Amino acid sequence: MNHYTRHFGRLAALVLLLGSTACISTRGVGPAYERPESPLPEAFGEAQGAAAERRADWWSAFDDASLEALVLAVRENNRELRAGLARLNQARALVGAARTEGMPQIAVEPSFQRARTSDRLEVFPGVTAGRTANTTTLPFTLGWELDLFGRIQHSIEAAQADMDIAEADFDALLLLLETEAASTYLSMRTIDLELSVVARSVETFRESAALIRRRFDLGAVSELDVARADSLLASREADQFALQRARTTAQYALAVLVGETATGFQVESAPLAGQPPSVPPGLPSELLLARPDLRRSERRLAAENARVGVATAAFYPSLSLTGSAGWQATDASDLFDTDAKTWAIRPQLYLPLFQGGRNQANLDRSRARYEEVVEDYQNSVLIALSEVESALATQRFLESQSAAQQRAVVAALRARDVSMTQYEVGTADFLDVLDAERTALDAQRSEARLRGEAFLNTVQLLRSLGGRW
Repeated sequence: MNHYTRHFGRLAALVLLLGSTACISTRGVGPAYERPESPLPEAFGEAQGAAAERRADWWSAFDDASLEALVLAVRENNRELRAGLARLNQARALVGAARTEGMPQIAVEPSFQRARTSDRLEVFPGVTAGRTANTTTLPFTLGWELDLFGRIQHSIEAAQADMDIAEADFDALLLLLETEAASTYLSMRTIDLELSVVARSVETFRESAALIRRRFDLGAVSELDVARADSLLASREADQFALQRARTTAQYALAVLVGETATGFQVESAPLAGQPPSVPPGLPSELLLARPDLRRSERRLAAENARVGVATAAFYPSLSLTGSAGWQATDASDLFDTDAKTWAIRPQLYLPLFQGGRNQANLDRSRARYEEVVEDYQNSVLIALSEVESALATQRFLESQSAAQQRAVVAALRARDVSMTQYEVGTADFLDVLDAERTALDAQRSEARLRGEAFLNTVQLLRSLGGRW
């Protein structure tokens, strides 16, 4: 065992020497990566003013405990998100595998062979020696490719960029699911608000229908007014059922997002109240570069740039070193004797003299692929900028539209009350009352929907900002 220990120590020392050499890496041939200029203004055109604080927990801006609980449940339990995390872990493992290419590879390959040589095989001229013999071998093998021109280093850079892409994909999926849960939740709250409006209207119509029927019984009105009142009441009751159906569908969709079964999942009714959080002005446009989709596009650039380096390195020589050291004997009991030692070393140089144009074709393809991704990246920046500007403009227009709609609601309610008063004293037709009732209800429902749109647009704005503001 002393011989064994000494030889293993020598081999370990050689491995450490090679490993330390491998750590002194060079990028070799190929282009250095630089992120291209982005067509971004200093700030978004629809938001000017003081610099804003950057926040990652965007949902906290709504100051809604139920919304926060739902988003956290999505982050914890969503099945699609867990699958995305598994994909990310696969990419991380591939980076580790790529890094091993630049390190010495050591293995032990023990073997046993029993063989007989032919009686017709001449050992020396005129001498044959057919015999049966055992051979026991215990070698340690070593293989290592010296990264002279950066092929392995560029491969590692490409794998790292691919992992960054997977991380950006995961972040994009997370943001998508968070905002989808928030939008679904706020849509339910909007439906609750609209349901409260319709429920009050149904009660009003029910009272009106009862009043008309009493007047009919007294002979003060015709049966036509009774039929019209009953028709309007039934129509509003149908609206209630339609809204309840839409709410149930949204609730079941939310159950899937938080990783629960639809059966038994409940979100308590709570009409949407207040106003959505206001995204502060003066947001720097560089916020866009933190968006998961733009980070993904930028990391694709880095990966393709590294692959150009791999394709460039293919034009240059490669040097690999293989070797073995160990023991070999016919009798296993003699395996660790001094005379049983065996070793071999084989440096191998590969010179790509003629490849039929394959290396040039691969390099041309890599460069063209990089140029394609550059254009995709620039286009993604433009799309992202357009999404933010559109959401900011929508926010501004919704504020003006909501103010006008509030005035319309006030006027419609006043017209409804006046028409009913005039009908009761006989100076107005019941059709005027019905028309005023419909107008008032439609105005109130439009106001509720506009409030919901304002909340949903804020979610869309925060999503377009990458969940940070």
